[in-house]
Amino acid sequence: MNIVGNLLTEFNQEDYDRNRRAEGFEDGVEYGKEAASIENAKNLLKLGVTAETVSQGCSLPLEQVLALKEELNREPATAK
Repeated sequence: MNIVGNLLTEFNQEDYDRNRRAEGFEDGVEYGKEAASIENAKNLLKLGVTAETVSQGCSLPLEQVLALKEELNREPATAK
């Protein structure tokens, strides 16, 4: 009985570990998508695209895009 209990525990642990890794991967993918959207939004804002268009195109809330725009306006201009 103890052997069966140990096998069941090991099997469940493997499933648990597999699920946790999958969740971590999904979290990482979502983070990457959001980071890419933010970077794209910054680039579009630098090109002069309106905040409303950036919001729609990058699937970001308008408030977040406006905050990014303010952040970019506060940064010192870099020499080209």
